[in-house]
Amino acid sequence: MGNKIIGIFLLFVVACTSQPQTGTVTEKDGTITIKVDLESVKDGHLTDYFEPEIEYLLLKEKENPDSQIGEIAKLIGYKDKIFVFDWWIGKSVQIFDRQGDFIRRIRNVGDGPGKYIELADVQVVQDTMYLLAHPKKIIKFDLEGNFINEIKISVMGRTFFYDTESSLFFIYSGSRAENLVTVLDHSGKVIRSYFSSHPDVFYGNMGDPVNFYQEDNSFYFARTYADTLYRFTPDGFKPKIIFDFGNEAMNHGKLKEKQKKMDDDAFRKYFKENSGNSYSPYGFSNTKYILSRIRIGEKSAVSIFDKQNKTHDLVNFDLINDIDESFNFYPPIYQLEDNEVAVAYRGVSLYNKAVEKKQSMSEEDWKTYQEGKGKDFIEAAFYGKETENYVLMILKTKN
Repeated sequence: MGNKIIGIFLLFVVACTSQPQTGTVTEKDGTITIKVDLESVKDGHLTDYFEPEIEYLLLKEKENPDSQIGEIAKLIGYKDKIFVFDWWIGKSVQIFDRQGDFIRRIRNVGDGPGKYIELADVQVVQDTMYLLAHPKKIIKFDLEGNFINEIKISVMGRTFFYDTESSLFFIYSGSRAENLVTVLDHSGKVIRSYFSSHPDVFYGNMGDPVNFYQEDNSFYFARTYADTLYRFTPDGFKPKIIFDFGNEAMNHGKLKEKQKKMDDDAFRKYFKENSGNSYSPYGFSNTKYILSRIRIGEKSAVSIFDKQNKTHDLVNFDLINDIDESFNFYPPIYQLEDNEVAVAYRGVSLYNKAVEKKQSMSEEDWKTYQEGKGKDFIEAAFYGKETENYVLMILKTKN
């Protein structure tokens, strides 16, 4: 099991000795430190970060019940297909083309090869779909949804990442695991482990939507409350981006102490009021941005790090829609292909947004809007009215 990194989650406290001013980004020895202050949260506009065009894509609901989407946990765009991962309601992966037409659903609940009891995560790479499933397996399918084979694994998986450079699987097993990340080959053999669970670190019960971010020819690992993104290198994981909250950072030792002394209800209340600021991996990473969240109790802001210009913005949840002025919404969190990202709305929800928009305008202004910049939005909302499936609002990040 060699190469365990003991207590690496404490590194963010000492990894960078410089003390940048609020809102600044500094770099030392290849490690980036972002000084964060939630008092600096500002309004953001879509055109600050995205090209001035929104594509509305209805994932069509056919008579075939397999086309009906439960809840979207993850969207993946790959070679003119969109893969919809629903681990909670549908326990399936649905495949649509880029016109929104349904192709196939993978839902192999049961025992035996190619089957599963629960799904945890999905990744599509090198013309292969990999499903992280329970009980303890990785199942491989081709892009048409045909079963190829499966790999038995010895650890519980919550999220995972297949690194094409090393041809290895990196499995995140959750905060209660002895090692948070375990590396496996295609036979299921354990190669090494990283991030040994540390008694001085508060892990909580937070379910991380995203633990692994793609980064050029490598990737990052991150976890809620850790405040650090670790980049994988030939020498293992190294701190790459540190979110410095100063005196407002989460006090892990104090939270651990309070958790031992309080019952669950009392601790939840205490945590809500006294948790301090922390990082929350939720969003996407592409060649331009890393978009995620910053948390303080139950409040959150959107963190947008510009990789190319080494700048950082902290913005309110709803970006001002200055593209088609349909409505303001939380920045896209699903990464499709290249610089394409998406946010998903139920068709009925989108229709209700259109109704709200119409009620706020005069009849003349509505007609002008409907025939002009709001044309695509209104058409999508009209078709979305008749379905419980989702409409994707697809944007492209700026170069």
